[in-house]
Amino acid sequence: MNLIYNIDFEIVGVIYLLVIYAALCIYYSNQSEVNKKFKLVVKCILATEIMDIVTAITISYGSIIPPIVNILANTVYFMLTFSLGYCFLRYVESYVYQYVSRVKSIHINKIIYLLLLVLLILNMFTGFLFSINEKGEYIHGSLYLLVYIIPLYFVLFSTVVLIKNQRFFKVKQKISISVYIIMCLLGPIMQMLFFSDILLGVFTPSIAVLIILFSMETPDYHMLIKTLAELDELRKNLQIEVKKQTKKAEDRREKVERLYEQVILTLAKTIDAKDTYTNGHSERVASYSREIAKRMGMSEQDQQEIYYMGLLHDIGKIGISDAIINKTGKLTDEEYHMIMKHPEIGREILTTISEFPDISIGAKYHHEKYDGSGYPDKVAGDNIPFPARIIGIADAYDAMASKRSYRDALPQQVVRGEIEKGKGTQFDPTCTAIMLQMIDEDKDYLMCEH
Repeated sequence: MNLIYNIDFEIVGVIYLLVIYAALCIYYSNQSEVNKKFKLVVKCILATEIMDIVTAITISYGSIIPPIVNILANTVYFMLTFSLGYCFLRYVESYVYQYVSRVKSIHINKIIYLLLLVLLILNMFTGFLFSINEKGEYIHGSLYLLVYIIPLYFVLFSTVVLIKNQRFFKVKQKISISVYIIMCLLGPIMQMLFFSDILLGVFTPSIAVLIILFSMETPDYHMLIKTLAELDELRKNLQIEVKKQTKKAEDRREKVERLYEQVILTLAKTIDAKDTYTNGHSERVASYSREIAKRMGMSEQDQQEIYYMGLLHDIGKIGISDAIINKTGKLTDEEYHMIMKHPEIGREILTTISEFPDISIGAKYHHEKYDGSGYPDKVAGDNIPFPARIIGIADAYDAMASKRSYRDALPQQVVRGEIEKGKGTQFDPTCTAIMLQMIDEDKDYLMCEH
């Protein structure tokens, strides 16, 4: 039995497309997005031409070939024609999104394309597009025109993209794409009207590919793309190196911060060790201060700085005699005067830390009172630095909730009453409100010396 269709043109097309595709695989050593899309178009045309030949053979020998084989071959063929139209549209759009972030139509057309592939699969069970009878005869379904309209839709949409975004295309690019679109439309029309027995539907786009190849994918253009690709690769490598160096810098910073905190913590424990009756006082004051700052909505950095200030608020006691600090009886006026010097001593010690100039605030001002009756400078209200107002109430709370040389830790309700009594006089009202809230939430009196 002779073939119903003349496949000579398609065979020629397959041969030279194989050569073109092999050349592109070698030629596109560094591929841009445009290169990739063009290569995909060539691959789709090649696959479609091969399947066009296969379907011509299966139709010609339909009487001896099972209908399911024929249906499957034609389904794959139409899938490839749909894919060819869609891939060409993506190729045209790839020129545009070299310059803009993304072409809006891409996602919509992808959905349409996937839905159409599902329709072709469903057609194998329903025949609403086409079917093959037992004699091997091709039968058009009620929606058969869709198999021609859909590829045509993608081609025409490519025209819309070209016209709408023509500022992104050079003149020769416009001409080449226009010629391809015309030949995509011309091939099927010529086959239906004048050469019904000759396969031209895919051959004409394969000829148009050559026009694009020699007019748009030129050596100069390829060199430009290659250079851009190399620059992009350098950019990526630079980004990777920057990330590595940034990670190393962050690791070093974290190590320094850990060391810094450990040194401060050790220093705080050294300070507390001077007083026989304090155990972890500075750490508790620092912890309460950070919680107050957190509840006030202060930043994590500010919370951490207040925590450090709290740890070192009593550092000035290093300059006070152990005999005075650990005295069990009442202090003399002279001894009390000496104790009152520890805020200023603390300020002098901590001002030497140039990397954290504000760290001395807690040490100097934590004994100032909101009404101005504190020491060493008798400043009042907003003139007391805010971190010191936080540390001041945390320090007073822990002093009452901890054992001292002259008494045991006070009951929680007594401590609460003293804090409330000091609102607006000894303590900042806002800080007092938060401290009272923390006390009320502490049902088991955990905020004390254990």
